[in-house]
Amino acid sequence: QKWRPFCLRFEGVVEDFNYGTLLRLDSRREYSEENTIFATRIQFFAIEIARNREGCNDHVYSSSREPVAQQGKS
Repeated sequence: QKWRPFCLRFEGVVEDFNYGTLLRLDSRREYSEENTIFATRIQFFAIEIARNREGCNDHVYSSSREPVAQQGKS
């Protein structure tokens, strides 16, 4: 109910804004039954943008860069 006015602002702006998607509750953990909920696409975008701004996803970026950095040393 609280999300509805926010979500409706993106109708016609973001394609498929109200389609469902999976969202991790804890961004440090993998997708699992215990760590996943169903949310609308615009909720997913809003939460992930907030997580990025707060640095919550920095570990994901860092871990994805490690193999590339190690390849350059060879």
